[in-house]
Amino acid sequence: MQIRQILATRALTLHRASQRSAQIFGRSSRFYLPHNLYGGLANPSLTPTIYQILALSHITNYRLSDWLAVFGFDLDAIVGLQFMIPRAQTIVLDSTIYDSYAWIPWFAERHQSGAIPSIAPLVHFLGWAAPRRVGDLPGPNGNNFVYARIGERDLYSRPYFVPGSIVRADTRRAEGRVLDNTERNPESDFFLVEHDFGWTCSRLIPLGKDRVLLHCPQRPCMERELHLRRNARILGVVDAEIRPVARHHAKREGAIPSHSRKLRLGRSTTGPTTLRTLLSRARIRAGMSFREASSTSRLIADMLADQLYFAAPGTLSDYEALDAPPRHIQKIITICVLYGIGFHVFLRAFGLPLDTAGQDPIPDELALRQAPHRSLHLPFAKPHGAQGPDGLLSTLLDQWGEVPLFLRFSLGEVTATKSLSLSDVFWIGGDQPLADPLLKSGALVVVNRRAKRPAPSDKEGVCETPFYLILRRDGEYVCGRCTLDGDMLVIRTPARSGARAQQFRNGIDAEIIGQVTAIARRFF
Repeated sequence: MQIRQILATRALTLHRASQRSAQIFGRSSRFYLPHNLYGGLANPSLTPTIYQILALSHITNYRLSDWLAVFGFDLDAIVGLQFMIPRAQTIVLDSTIYDSYAWIPWFAERHQSGAIPSIAPLVHFLGWAAPRRVGDLPGPNGNNFVYARIGERDLYSRPYFVPGSIVRADTRRAEGRVLDNTERNPESDFFLVEHDFGWTCSRLIPLGKDRVLLHCPQRPCMERELHLRRNARILGVVDAEIRPVARHHAKREGAIPSHSRKLRLGRSTTGPTTLRTLLSRARIRAGMSFREASSTSRLIADMLADQLYFAAPGTLSDYEALDAPPRHIQKIITICVLYGIGFHVFLRAFGLPLDTAGQDPIPDELALRQAPHRSLHLPFAKPHGAQGPDGLLSTLLDQWGEVPLFLRFSLGEVTATKSLSLSDVFWIGGDQPLADPLLKSGALVVVNRRAKRPAPSDKEGVCETPFYLILRRDGEYVCGRCTLDGDMLVIRTPARSGARAQQFRNGIDAEIIGQVTAIARRFF
């Protein structure tokens, strides 16, 4: 019924669309739409191919992503799976916004009276405004930033980043910044680097003539020389991080990666020209064998309750050997998630003419694109109240440059917080001095308000102590690494900070709001 209604908006029936596809592409073409397509849809295994969906997009002039969503493939939601599978190696994330017409909740500044607190929940500053379309917001559809997720075995990122961290690299500041670092400066920039054996996030030491040293402070024997014109490329300067700090995200020492003994110099890092090259290179850089990739695809199939997302080892091997795309769209999505390939990049690699796709959005009521309902737990801001030039929302947007909207379906996984709401997010960017270096550069923290039991003070060192948010009896918030010493809450600080530990009587002087699970921070 939904497909009939969409076709009717273009004065088409399926029979007429089938005739048009025969006229344009030919009946023997992969793009041909059979007249009995409706009957085939009753069998899930007979979902239209990507060629047929592109033909529908071309004939109706409706966008390919909208037609994919009609057939159950919401690319923006499925991209969130890249955060739900384990990663051995650092991987560049697909930050593409596929549906720029999607609605999301949005906010407006709330009127402030009195002094602005240094630490406060976002609900103190923001209220609900009318929903906005994704395309109307400063999201990551430009080329200014690249996002990556730090892998378990990325030794070059240690100890500055932890496995699971999401880092953002500014592509506008790249190789020129390396030349400014003439010595091993402990405060120098971090770079997101692409090389023969994957991606990494590290500091670089210039060696002259386009040569740099990939710095590994914890294991100097692992340091590698890279040539920026032959086997490496700097994607950008890391300027922001979303860092998981919950206990289950604690840093784990990885073994020396096997690829460190197989470094091949002299290979070009230019973009792949064939599907075979794309798949082979992406799989190797993701640090996966065919068997490991197949095992992970089983997780994806189970999460989506569709076994067509599973890919056997032999099937994955055949895609690389035969240089032919999968028939099922589910398999394409699985490969993109496994190897960190953008969906459109994959389609272009086997020659799909994306420039022939339609440009118009399917109407909201037919695409089942609904505006979100506001939460009953958050006040509604004045609908016509303009954001003040010095308001928190506009300040954050100015500082960060764009909103990582591709994370919106994955925030619960990224922050290790179920049913994340605005009440769980706190601003920490005020004037109050924060001793811990992770908090000094922080802008926002996510708090699990159900975790209120710090570990005893003698259990672990300062660096391993979890962060907690504490509310003092005078109404001020305190954030730091917290332990419990008898009935005393102790905010511990690194020795090098020079700050003294703070102590509060638990339940008398202060109470715990919850454990910090993630920190969003800037480096500039």
